[in-house]
Amino acid sequence: MVLPTQLVTRYQVVDRELVGAPADVVDTPSHLNALERDIALHGILVPLDLAFNEEFATLDGHHRLAVARRLGLATVPVALRRLPLTPRPWWAQTMDPQDFTVLDAEWSRAHRMMGPRPLDS
Repeated sequence: MVLPTQLVTRYQVVDRELVGAPADVVDTPSHLNALERDIALHGILVPLDLAFNEEFATLDGHHRLAVARRLGLATVPVALRRLPLTPRPWWAQTMDPQDFTVLDAEWSRAHRMMGPRPLDS
């Protein structure tokens, strides 16, 4: 599914344009430049992971989100996951009630489209 970039940005922990990653993990400026070229050509191929519940949300995909904003993308592909209320990860961002309504509706719609699923054994 696709969601507004502005909505997804509210759940980032860190803006990779402003705060890089440790040098031994990834060279953020070079990585973002390479990722920008790739996304400009092919789009975002791996959806961002936005996990949420009524109280908080976590986001995986900060580099892709930074590039989406660089490129002025109005929407980004997102895989939504529901989270339990506990434990709350330290990097979780407080859920905006209006965002929760949007995310919950999208999550429900996506799961209705998948149809019934067999029970785990």
